[in-house]
Amino acid sequence: MSNDQNKNPELIPQPIINLLVSDLFRKNGINVESAKEKLSDEQKQMIKELVRDLSNQVESFVKSSTNEEK
Repeated sequence: MSNDQNKNPELIPQPIINLLVSDLFRKNGINVESAKEKLSDEQKQMIKELVRDLSNQVESFVKSSTNEEK
């Protein structure tokens, strides 16, 4: 890994994720803005918690992978 990747490890670069998600939405006829309007406050909170949990899992995985490589 390069030094830049060690400082900010990303399993999948953000531009690729954005491209894949927008392509998936387009193929399924989903308009992001109208979908956001249809979510309840409870659903929005659940999505935020899910993202937080996934972020923590990724951080833990990256840290354990880095420790194993040493």
